[in-house]
Amino acid sequence: MADKLQVWKQALVHLQKATIVTLDDDVEAVYVFNSAWAGVVEEAFNAGDWNFAKVTVALSPAVDPAAIGWTNAFAYPDDWVRTVAVGNSADLRFAFRDYADEGGFLHSNTNPLYLRYISDTFTADEHVDQWPTMFWRYVALKLAYDTCGRLTSGDSLEDKLEKRMDKALRLAKNVDARNENNKVLAPGSWLRARHGWGSGCHSGGSLVGGEIVLGEGDV
Repeated sequence: MADKLQVWKQALVHLQKATIVTLDDDVEAVYVFNSAWAGVVEEAFNAGDWNFAKVTVALSPAVDPAAIGWTNAFAYPDDWVRTVAVGNSADLRFAFRDYADEGGFLHSNTNPLYLRYISDTFTADEHVDQWPTMFWRYVALKLAYDTCGRLTSGDSLEDKLEKRMDKALRLAKNVDARNENNKVLAPGSWLRARHGWGSGCHSGGSLVGGEIVLGEGDV
């Protein structure tokens, strides 16, 4: 369990800089970190289908009219960051293509429409202590990498940080993937061509960003 101060301290370790005592220390790193923090966290939450940040809801049609060709329009939740899956059943287990993302709304002939998404609830500073270990360690490396140019003068360190950051992201995804039981391994192009997969429509849900990929989970 970590807090924002510990994440920043870890970033300073990666940058080979002196540590800080509080988030208000009068040092350059604190000012640079403050400027970069929000963007780093937002990008980190967009980088994976993090289980701790997932929410599944049943959407009701909005007042706004649906796009041409669709019966219903559905507004995104206020805390929506990125879509993971869309479907016509709460378990979101099967492919579902009866929807479109257009004009800031989801449009579908289904009612209700189920949406699984990454929520920004845990992006707040007071929720950093609920971030999984591998995730906050990835955020620390990303913070170090994004601020390396401002706080150091070594291109070699920036290259090293990029490699460490990419490795940390893969590791965080690996650990995160082991904690769920509903990811699917997407078929390759040869299997899709041989069996006709990828065409037609199946009842359930469409997994937007949740397939296990190389380097993401034990398969």
